[in-house]
Amino acid sequence: MKLRKEQIAGGNYQYTRHPFSHFVESMKRMDVHHIELYAASPHLYVDDYTPGTVGGQQKLLREAGIAVCCLTAEQCLYPVSAAIDDPIVRERSLRYYEKALELAAAFESPYMQMISGSGLIGSDPGEDWKRSADGIARLMKTAERVGVTIVLEADRTCTVKDTPDQLKMIKEIGSDHLSGMIDTNAIYHAGEDFEESVKLLGPHLRHLHFIDLKPDGGCLVPGSGILPMKEYLDVLGKYGYEGYLTPELWGFRYQECADEAMQQSLDFCRGCLDD
Repeated sequence: MKLRKEQIAGGNYQYTRHPFSHFVESMKRMDVHHIELYAASPHLYVDDYTPGTVGGQQKLLREAGIAVCCLTAEQCLYPVSAAIDDPIVRERSLRYYEKALELAAAFESPYMQMISGSGLIGSDPGEDWKRSADGIARLMKTAERVGVTIVLEADRTCTVKDTPDQLKMIKEIGSDHLSGMIDTNAIYHAGEDFEESVKLLGPHLRHLHFIDLKPDGGCLVPGSGILPMKEYLDVLGKYGYEGYLTPELWGFRYQECADEAMQQSLDFCRGCLDD
């Protein structure tokens, strides 16, 4: 089985210095019909969301024939953590994710991405995990009500650090509205094998951040770093992956050349699927 070109989604990560309309127009021109919506300022920050604030973005997307396949709320640059031991910050974080689920539903997105959060350096890892698990369990109530599945991403700085941790949390929560995803950058830094991670997640693999990197970090256009990106695509095809993959060009590197970086990403992925 081979991946389909239609499974390559666009993302607005590197477009946040452009108007949202520019991003949508670019996706239409590049023949992209599904996007991962990075919910951050100035396009649409989660805490600025009210039911009446997304009409303009929805209209632009519908007119361009574009659907949202995953909503990813900004949770790295802002103080958001489901695992933190500060009750005020943790409660605000959980309300933030509940609102992000509502926002995902407003865009008719089947998925909302999140990371599990972390405690402070020196805190008890067991207690950090418990707070994280309790918080995610609480989020399931909103996820089930609005019909959105949370795709949990592993990150070495969080309580859910790798693929085994993802499976552990998914089984512990035991909800059909919690599943997993892979970030190729995170897989590398966790020292994991991509194919083994795909096999481990199995049916829980619902979404994918498809980015290259250099050893010193950064999110790079696929094919411009050290990762075997074409082999990754072959692995996904081998295991019958049916979800979307997004070139998550997060950070400042590509803000001045957002269109060029997205076109290069699409050309690489589509070119691999032509082979």
